[in-house]
Amino acid sequence: MSAKVRAARPDDLDTAAAVLTDAFVNEAGLNYWLKQDATKERRRRKFFDAVLGNMLHPKREVYVAESGSAMTGAAIWLGPGLKAFDFPWWRELYYTPLFLSIAGASGLQRAQDLGARLTSCHPAVPHAHLQFLGVSGAAQGQGVGSAMLKETLAPLDASGTVGYLEASTERNVALYARHGFEVTNEFDLPGLHFWCMTRMPR
Repeated sequence: MSAKVRAARPDDLDTAAAVLTDAFVNEAGLNYWLKQDATKERRRRKFFDAVLGNMLHPKREVYVAESGSAMTGAAIWLGPGLKAFDFPWWRELYYTPLFLSIAGASGLQRAQDLGARLTSCHPAVPHAHLQFLGVSGAAQGQGVGSAMLKETLAPLDASGTVGYLEASTERNVALYARHGFEVTNEFDLPGLHFWCMTRMPR
């Protein structure tokens, strides 16, 4: 069954957070700074609740994928001018306690280090940033991610907007490459490798 992709409604966000929590269970970038203990799933969920609840970036677009009656994917796009880890000082007052609660002091420092590297990779031209795209574990490998990319890239092509994202696995690099993204930068942190990818509008 093909996935149907649509813009998220406010009442979708709780389920979307659950989908992303499940999808990112083994994601290296998140696990790099998230505190790895018996409560890590709850910490991961708290993070995605904050991301989807406008705490970090009020101006973002959320999409969901549905396979039948089940939500199987979620994606968050940031519009031109926004970067996932680039906050004004006053918004840091909101996110610092959150990151301390889910990452601890050392994890907060790792998140800041990772954020600085990711921010430096962004292209100089105005662009939309795919902050997160995740598919629930049970639906992975069924084309949900590709369906979400196809649907959410169409508005960028229509408006002539550059797309940008980061990937932490070669499998995801291959997926994004099939949709027109090209690797424009790479970097390493201890135990972690990231590919930064850019896509010109078509």
